[in-house]
Amino acid sequence: MAEANLDQLAQLWGEFRGMPFPPGFYLREPEGECVVMMDSTLAGCIASALDGPLDARHRDILQGRTAKLGTILPSIADDEYATKYFTHLHGTAVLAAEVNRARSE
Repeated sequence: MAEANLDQLAQLWGEFRGMPFPPGFYLREPEGECVVMMDSTLAGCIASALDGPLDARHRDILQGRTAKLGTILPSIADDEYATKYFTHLHGTAVLAAEVNRARSE
């Protein structure tokens, strides 16, 4: 099961890396959140989770930023592509957290 999740994470991550950042969101801060920074932070955590277990700091960052992204998704619904992009990022981050949890069990 854990190996299948890791394979799925690698696939989702590969798909996400091929998606350009939504152009209208470089300066937009839904709910006061800099989504450029959120994107970069989550991307780093996801890439690290693919390489091995996360340390406590990165695990906390992944969980916190993923939860926050989930709360701001409704506020970007006016942009179809941005919704697709950030929903994909959110799903990939959720799976990265699951893969990381499975490693510690």
